[in-house]
Amino acid sequence: MNLTLAACAVVLAMAGCEREADRRATAPVPTGTASVAAATRPVPAQVPTEQAPPAPPVPAAPPRPWFDDILDAEGKLVREAYVAIASDYSSDEAIAYRYGAANTRPVATAPTHWQPDDKTFYPHANPCYQKEFPKAEPDYNLKVIYQLGQLDCARNDYGSNMGDVIYRADAASDPGVTSLLTLALSAGTIAEKPQLPWVYGHVATDPQLNNHVAANGGVLPRRPIAMGRCSEHDCAQALIAFQNGLIASVGSNTASHSAAVKLPAGKVPTAIAITTNSEFALVTVWDTVSFKGQLAVLALGSLADGSKVGGPYDPSAGSWPGLYPGLRNISNFVFIKLLGFVDLPGMVAPTEVSAVTDFAVMQDNSTQGWLIDPVGRRGASLTMTEVNPATSSVNQRSFTRAGINGKLVSRAGVAAVISKSEKKVIFLDLKPLFDKVNRAYFEGSHAALQSTLANTGLGDAQWPPVFAVDNYAPTIVKSVRLPQKPTAVRISILPVPGRAWVATEEGKIRAFSVAGLQSGRNPDPRLIEEMLSVQVGKNPTSMKHHVNVGLGNSNTRLWVVSRGAQKIQLVDMVGLTVEKTLQDSRIVDPIAVDETQQNPLLTSVITITDYTGRQVMNYRYAPISLQGGNTPLQMGVGKSGNAPFEFGGAYDVPGKPFDFTQSNVP
Repeated sequence: MNLTLAACAVVLAMAGCEREADRRATAPVPTGTASVAAATRPVPAQVPTEQAPPAPPVPAAPPRPWFDDILDAEGKLVREAYVAIASDYSSDEAIAYRYGAANTRPVATAPTHWQPDDKTFYPHANPCYQKEFPKAEPDYNLKVIYQLGQLDCARNDYGSNMGDVIYRADAASDPGVTSLLTLALSAGTIAEKPQLPWVYGHVATDPQLNNHVAANGGVLPRRPIAMGRCSEHDCAQALIAFQNGLIASVGSNTASHSAAVKLPAGKVPTAIAITTNSEFALVTVWDTVSFKGQLAVLALGSLADGSKVGGPYDPSAGSWPGLYPGLRNISNFVFIKLLGFVDLPGMVAPTEVSAVTDFAVMQDNSTQGWLIDPVGRRGASLTMTEVNPATSSVNQRSFTRAGINGKLVSRAGVAAVISKSEKKVIFLDLKPLFDKVNRAYFEGSHAALQSTLANTGLGDAQWPPVFAVDNYAPTIVKSVRLPQKPTAVRISILPVPGRAWVATEEGKIRAFSVAGLQSGRNPDPRLIEEMLSVQVGKNPTSMKHHVNVGLGNSNTRLWVVSRGAQKIQLVDMVGLTVEKTLQDSRIVDPIAVDETQQNPLLTSVITITDYTGRQVMNYRYAPISLQGGNTPLQMGVGKSGNAPFEFGGAYDVPGKPFDFTQSNVP
């Protein structure tokens, strides 16, 4: 059956449409406006034989429209284009729409950074392991490919980073989600090459997708289109949105709880932002039935691995010994609830979102997020188990605004949503969400809190209630028209200085003041003004917070990918200066960047997703400083020891990757 892409959108649930969309995703991109149609690929006539007359020619397939925008030359919505792009949001067509045209011509001036040789470490078959477990059978099937250091049983430092790459898979049966180990330290060996994790047995599909088969109608989720992770240090899990509207969690072997939710039919998720401490997720939506843009709001709840209440990682992993949706957690999700949708006025096609709160765990220099004993007997640095609000009214009251722990939970926040076609950014106030949560948990009686926690669930009136039952949705504060198409957005983690940075196609990052909104002290829209800008490479597609050694993520320094210039830059957004620029002859078509979390391995590695190059790449830019063992170990960058970058290696993707996020394994 031959279907046009518009027809596919009408019956998207049919398997035939998915196959047609997959086939068309590989077609070339012609230039033109939203109404330009590409030429069809004719089917050859049958070859005649001597015994039979020539067969009549097979009619050519109907033209397949290719849309490079959803608006026509007059700025009016082209509904066919809107539905076509939304119905296959990870196709080549949609990727070009989302991230702009690729520039895959080799950069003549790009260097080729030094790459150390690969060596093999066997986690369950090395002398250190065998010494500790002499009766264990060695397992040479599990391995880590490392590049630096050497086996040293006296060095007991251990650390690793894991994350997920999402990609447009070559094979229809491939879900398009792979878990990767990006940084590993063990027994003096250091791996800085992205690779399949040994803890999962080197499987290519993230095994945590199996946890979502039931929520996905009995089959593995496939065709990921967006991914989000909280903006703080140690965000254990990410949320992935799939083409069919499923939003599901993925994590690591030590953050392996799971939760999922599915959006109603006709609502296509296009981007995800998780608030600073994993309290809520905001998902931009294209509504292909009502033709409007929306923001879906999801309440998140987390528990530590090990058991349903607490567990072996609970004291250090930052999870409550119970379920508190909407309260700070380490994002080992067991609970996701769709609270409702916020209409975005004058915006039908939101393409990216960023969201932060007024508090960040690792940015809190006084306690680093550890709680304080409300009765003053045990000092500071208490766990969530020890100061559990459900345990006593004293604990509960310590989290009120005037309480001793009152500043250690989020009370306000801001979100920024951009629309590429419509050249707009919309700012939203998240304070209504946190007002609702804090009142329910901390400001009522202890008996009321117990009743609230006992009534937690997915029912509309259960805690937290949906917006149709009790409207505490985020509110629109201001909409700003931009002179160029926005391509990426990111907000500072703290309200000081309180900036929203919006990148636009020509390579400019524009700063907006949002301090009053982020802190919750003054949401006056007149205070949200454009400030000084900084110039980077053409067509910026990704902005991620730089990681500071021991302090979590930087508040005001960003890694920026410029797809049009094939480079990645570290930018000081306060000083408005470019501190580092990465170009390499191996980089073909960068779209996204992320950075490894550092402790206990005090070094920095950035991970790049290369779309046309079909690879995930690691580059180290800072020295290694190991303090464990008998003597400290210092190791510079590159062959000379003082190079700006070192190439750790690449993972070849069976498709075209367009996003990757990661975290230190808790």
